[in-house]
Order: sequence, then structure tokens, then C-alpha cells
Amino acid sequence: MLKYTLVFLFFSSQVICTLYKRDFTSRNYYTLRTSSPKDIDHIQPILSDFNARFEGQVGELTSYYWISVPKESDHLISHLNTLVKRSIPDVDIRPQVPSKRVVKRALSLDKQEMHLRLQETKNALHIADPGFDKQWHLINTLELGRDLNVSGVWKQGITGKGSVVAILDDGLDFEHEDLQNNYYAEGSYDFNDHVLEPRPRLNDDVHGTRCAGEIAAAKNDVCGIGVAYDAKVAGIRILSGDITEADEAAALNYKYQENQIYSCSWGPPDLGEVVEGPQGIILDAIKNGIEHGRHGKGSIFVFASGNGGYHDDNCNFDGYTNSIYTVTVGAIDILGNHPPYAEKCAAQFLYTTDIHSGQCSDNHGGTSAAAPLAAGVFALVLSIRPDLSWRDLQHLCVQSAVPISLQDEDWQTLPSGRMFNHKYGYGMLDAYRIVELAKSFQSVGPQVHLEVSSANREALHIPDITAKPSRENALRTTLQVTREMAASLSRTEHVTVTVTIEHDRRGDLEILLVSPNNITSQLATPRKYDYSKDGLVNWTFMSVKHWDEDPVGIWSLLVIDERNPESRGRLVQWKLTIWGESKKEQRIATQSFLMQTFESMRVDKQRTLVHSVILASVALVIAGSAIFIKKYKLYHRKSYSQSSNGDVFELDNLLECPVVSEDEYDEE
Repeated sequence: MLKYTLVFLFFSSQVICTLYKRDFTSRNYYTLRTSSPKDIDHIQPILSDFNARFEGQVGELTSYYWISVPKESDHLISHLNTLVKRSIPDVDIRPQVPSKRVVKRALSLDKQEMHLRLQETKNALHIADPGFDKQWHLINTLELGRDLNVSGVWKQGITGKGSVVAILDDGLDFEHEDLQNNYYAEGSYDFNDHVLEPRPRLNDDVHGTRCAGEIAAAKNDVCGIGVAYDAKVAGIRILSGDITEADEAAALNYKYQENQIYSCSWGPPDLGEVVEGPQGIILDAIKNGIEHGRHGKGSIFVFASGNGGYHDDNCNFDGYTNSIYTVTVGAIDILGNHPPYAEKCAAQFLYTTDIHSGQCSDNHGGTSAAAPLAAGVFALVLSIRPDLSWRDLQHLCVQSAVPISLQDEDWQTLPSGRMFNHKYGYGMLDAYRIVELAKSFQSVGPQVHLEVSSANREALHIPDITAKPSRENALRTTLQVTREMAASLSRTEHVTVTVTIEHDRRGDLEILLVSPNNITSQLATPRKYDYSKDGLVNWTFMSVKHWDEDPVGIWSLLVIDERNPESRGRLVQWKLTIWGESKKEQRIATQSFLMQTFESMRVDKQRTLVHSVILASVALVIAGSAIFIKKYKLYHRKSYSQSSNGDVFELDNLLECPVVSEDEYDEE
């Protein structure tokens, strides 16, 4: 690496530094602002103590300086900022993330290059589909980098072969030329009419076929091409009429050894007034798919986040999308922006297959269109790594996502070094990045969780702060996670918060969770059409914003009511659950204990056969009882009432005590 030593003269102060070439792959960069260049002399020794590197002045701005830290040390930045401010209060440290800035000047060149890229891809892969040029989600010729980045995956011969995606929707036109060769009849069924073929029968039964086309439309001379154009798609028809809870549950588990991924572009009404999630048998089916689907690796459930943005809706009021068992997908528009109808997620229009022979559609969008695209990308991943578990795939999503629209003020750099935004999550799904990461990804260990509750505390009055709208005046209550509580946890994944709140107008409330590292998750936002007086009864919110964060310390829950002074309420209780990966030494100890136990059962070989049989029978009965009791306790430990009117059903966590349990279904 080339280094240049420069001397900067600032009045009477002298600053000597070494300039390094920017290395955004291994280092994170920040600007340090100070009111006086003389402060740098005091700051530099502190920087070295935190493994940070001083990299000189920012251009001609004499109050701004570059500093950088290795990515593995980025979690120390918050401590560094605190320490520096103690000696120099007006110092400010802010992250710097590279992004494309010269757009107008390079626009015509970019468009030309993108059209060349489009043509090169068509030639290299012999793509003759007439609609391919319009599929901007595959190659975006208008806005560079705002697509799935999938062509590089195809060029490696990774096209989804061997993967099966089930479309739970309104049917599938399996005789369409773009789908007939990729149709998987064995995984298909019509739960509306209870026949084997999920054929569209109503005039508006078009949605499922379009979703299937996004995933697996064939590479031919008809319409467009699917993200995983050699994957198989099954049709499971459930949306073309009334359906029982039992049928919905059966649909979610239908042929779950063969169907790997379930694409679900549906959910409760997006009207900004509903708090609803899967109950009873439906929730049991989702958990069953996680425990037993794909021969124990877990079914992959992909849900659209919803299109209720105009109604101030939020996908954390939807128990399907805020489950830890599901991957929730929003969307972006062609420019990479967050449309106003999107629920803290997004939506987009696509060119994909429509029903009827040879017919195509360019009128398919919303988050309904985003979820199948993600399902298609996951099909590419599973085609090369079918051994990955449902949690492995979620880790890959977090690690491979690409932050976009960085001018949005909600982006926050996390202790993990990643960035998060409540509109965009961790960023845009990138097919090439996630496939490359998947090739060498080491599967995560079993899942554990710890739980801390405010049970037995008195209910807390929620102050109305309409007159003085400030978070400082809001209700704040805390729970503590100690190092001993988290002893079995290797790293954090999902964090869930279960609340019971009484309130005269539920839509007035905003609910925030603040971690010990001062990372804030917006769990609930005010909803102008939610006039319900039912409050929230054991409703579970979920956040993935705290992924890989150290959970030890004080967690704060803020309940903010600043909309209507006539509506009052109180927080009855709340519970914090932290989900994550178990520590390796705990897994080794458990395995060692089991081996010693079984070995001890074989020690005394002098006993009679009858005596041995009797002992074995007793041992099996006790072991069976222990397993039953453990599952029963886990089941109820993770059972949260998810309906706003108090109807009880189990939401095993929702995406996203001191009780720690290891979820046995994650072990191979």
C-alpha cells in the first residue's frame, strides 16, 4: 500500500499524518469534526488506543478529518466517541459510506453502458424472451445498480435447477408456455376446490401465475424470464374463496419435503387498523414447517411486507410478516426509492407472465411482486447449497444486503458495522452477493433464546405528551439482561417484545425499543385509521435491527402518546425475548453429557435380560416424558396472545428468561 507523509500547518499547530488508499472492504471510515485544529493533538493518542487510524484533513475543510477503523473493531466507535467528547465536548464523529454521486454528468454514458450490458447478457446466455428488455428488476438500464444483480449468477450456470418454490396464491396457469416445463405437479394442490390441479378458475385469478413467472418463467421466446428459470414451481391455490384455518395450515405444510420455499404475497388487510396474525393451527403449521420441513432444515417462508403505506400501516402489526420464522420482503421502485404506499418496506412494478397462452403482463407490482423475486433468489441459493437451514438463509440475507438511497435519514450504522433502515431493512437483495457468500457459508449452531419479563410489576400510566412532544417526556421502562443470562448465547439474531397495553385509541401510540448500545428499533408507529379501544393484548413485535449486537445491559421500552390528550392508556406488562445462536462450548458439553449417559446405560453387563428390558423400558418412558415436557414448556414459553381482542394463540417469537432453552429442531 502506498503511503505519503504530509505535514499540515494550522496556525501554530502542526499535524503530521500518513495518507492511505481508501480500503472500504476491510475498514469503515468516519469524519471527525472539531472546532479547533489544536484538538487533534489531544485526540490522536485516544484514536490509537481504540485501533483507529487518523487519516488527515478532509479536503480544504479545516474542521473535518478522516479516521478509519478495521471492520472487526467498528463496535468500538461508540465508546471512542464517548471518550473523546469527555475531553472535547463539541467533537462529532459520523460514518462515511461510499455511494454513486456523479449521476447527471454520467447519465448518458451509464445508459449506454447498461444497454451494452443488457445486450451482452442476452448474447452470452442466448436469451430470446421478448420481454427481457423490460424486466428492469433483472437488469436496470435506467438506474445503475438498482436491480437483482443476477446475470453474473446465471453465467456460472446457477439457474435454480433442483429447487422447488410453492406459490400459495390464487392458482397457477401451468399450461402457459412460459411455465409448463417448470411446473411441479407433485407439489401442487387446490385447497379452494379440493382438486389436484391449482388451475385459475375466476376472472381475477391472475396473481399467482404472475408471481410464478417472476420466479421460474422459462428461457424461451415467450414473455420474459424468471430469476431462477430452471427452478420448479408448484401452485397451491388458497386465495380464490373462503378457506378454513385447517386448510390454510395444510397448505403451509403441503408436500414440505419436496416444496422448499413457500412464496406468500398475502396477509391481513393493509388498512392501517388491523392487528392480526396466524393463530392456533396455522401457527402450529408454520412451526411444524420450521421443525420438520426439508427433512429438518426448515421450510423457507417468504412473505410480502404489505402495501398499506397510504394508511400509515406498519408490517409489525402483521403476525405473518413479523415472525422470526419468515423472511419479510419489501421492494423499491425503478430508481431505488421507497414508494409512499409501501409499509416501511417498498413496492415495484414488473414485467412477468400472465394467464392464458402466450399472454404477458406488465401490470404486476407492489410488495406482492417483491416476495416472489426474493423466493427466486433463494431458489438459486438452495440449488447450490440445499443443506442450508432456514436460519442460515436469514444470516445470508443480513450479510449480503446492499444499503441503498443512503440520503435517507433513517439509515443507522450498527455495532456490527452494518447499516439498517426501517424502510429498507439491511438493504437491497443482491443475487450475486448472496450466492457467493452461500458457497462457503458455515451453518449456524442451534437456536437458543433468553427471556426477561416485567411480570408482577404494577401497570404504568402512559402520559399524554401532546402539549410537550418529546421522547424525554414519554413513558420509559427498562429490563436488564445480565452476562449470566446470556451465557448460552453466542450471537443475537431476532429480538421480540411482547406487550399488553390498554388504550382508548390504539393508533395514537408509537413504541420504541432501545438497546444497551443505544440502537433504537421502531416497533410501532402511529396509525391514523386505527381507532380501536382494544389496545394490544400480548402482542409480539419483532426487530432484526439488533442482529449480532451484544444483548447485555439495560433495554428500554418507550411508549409515546402525543396525538390526542383525550385518549389515555397504560402499559400492563412487557417481555423481552432475545433469540440467537448457542455457544459452541455449550453444544459440545451437551453432546458429551449425552454420550456419557448412554455409555453408563451399558456398563453393567451382568444383569439378566429381563432386568435389562425392564430398565430400558423405564428409561424410555422417562426419556419420552422428559422430551414431551420440554416441548410442552417450549411451546407455552413461546406462546403469545397475538390477537388485539385477547384471543390466545402462539406466536413463537415473531420476527423479530432468565430462562434459556435450546430449540432442538435446529440441530442436524
